[in-house]
Amino acid sequence: MAFNAGTLPNIDSCATEVQGNLNRGTLSATSKPTLTQVHNWLIRAKEKLAEEHGYSWRRVFAYMDTSASSYRYSLPSDFGEGGFLIRDTTQDIRLNVIDPVSFDSFFVDVAGSESGPPLYATVKSNELWLSKPANGVYRFELEYDRTGDDTSPADVSYLPEGMRFKICDYATYRGFIALEMWEAAAAYKTEWTGEVIKSKQRDTRKKWKSRGYKTRHWLV
Repeated sequence: MAFNAGTLPNIDSCATEVQGNLNRGTLSATSKPTLTQVHNWLIRAKEKLAEEHGYSWRRVFAYMDTSASSYRYSLPSDFGEGGFLIRDTTQDIRLNVIDPVSFDSFFVDVAGSESGPPLYATVKSNELWLSKPANGVYRFELEYDRTGDDTSPADVSYLPEGMRFKICDYATYRGFIALEMWEAAAAYKTEWTGEVIKSKQRDTRKKWKSRGYKTRHWLV
């Protein structure tokens, strides 16, 4: 089992999602809107989210579905040496990441352990190890520092999967404007702006929590 780029792995898959939302046939150089316009709208929305939330092409997201009784998973080929975060999106919880030595001390026989929802993770020999072994299918999101350089404007890997769908909402909204379908455009604009506001509020709450719910001095 290995991680993958997710449901919307690249900008072309996002354009296909927008094409389905618009339900006006295949996007092309002569369609209304054109495929190039949709790509540009997706890039614009991606850059907006990156600016608002601090997403960077250096730190990317990958996805994996666990299988029953499995506890070792291959990491992405561009997995770097920096810190990583891993979240169980099925249960909306973040796993505890510990160093390999502590992991081996705490979980001497992972293979012989009773299966359950994985709660701990470490990296050994370019593999992700979990404890407990999964007792079913869980969707995991891995956030990590990538190796190499990739500054392509078409790259969407540094957005979480949920945000990739949000940039599709923005491009769909712009597409319906081009088609002069105002009611549909308004609906997708609400989806886009509502999520940007909510996600910004979530970021603020996380930062507040990380400071022990203490406000910073106004001079800091």
